[in-house]
Amino acid sequence: MPNRTNMPNKEEKKADKKHIPRWETTAKKVLAENPYLGVEEHHREEEGTGRKGYFFIVPTPNWVNVIALTDENEVVLIEQFRHGSERIELEIPSGIIEKSEDPAHAALRELLEETGYEKSSKSEFQKIGEALPNPAFMQNTSYTYLLTHARLTGKTDYDEFENIRVRLVPRDEIDSLIQKGEIQNTIIISAFYWLKLSGY
Repeated sequence: MPNRTNMPNKEEKKADKKHIPRWETTAKKVLAENPYLGVEEHHREEEGTGRKGYFFIVPTPNWVNVIALTDENEVVLIEQFRHGSERIELEIPSGIIEKSEDPAHAALRELLEETGYEKSSKSEFQKIGEALPNPAFMQNTSYTYLLTHARLTGKTDYDEFENIRVRLVPRDEIDSLIQKGEIQNTIIISAFYWLKLSGY
């Protein structure tokens, strides 16, 4: 006999087949804009229903993260003050992908600038994932790269307002740092999930 308590009812079956219409922008107003993000007011209409509304969209540049592993299988982490959370965050090297810049190049650039680590002759370097940070209102993609056998050169190049401390952590301690809340940046947590999925 089938377990009827776990069988979908008619309403659930109907919901499974429900068509979700798109919303199209009919007018747009730029409210704020700088090199790092913008704020736009979009007037949108839902296809087929006639529903209309105003929505706020935040166009931002694409983002890149890099998980760098040393010869000792340590993860190259960084600590820096973040103005959104207003506290020092534990993260992996990451940053904005410049216009017309290849994400892979941006990953290696950010790693070197923020930590002084770079590729070695033994390194493997590959993209392991990409995700949308917050598709509810943001319009960018975050790319994650993995670099093995990273070597230290010491040639950092911080941005004007950056003050970064490098911290090497054994790879097998990352899950504990996330569970304890020492790593809370969702983009960074997503990057480590991609690392698990990569099978490396």
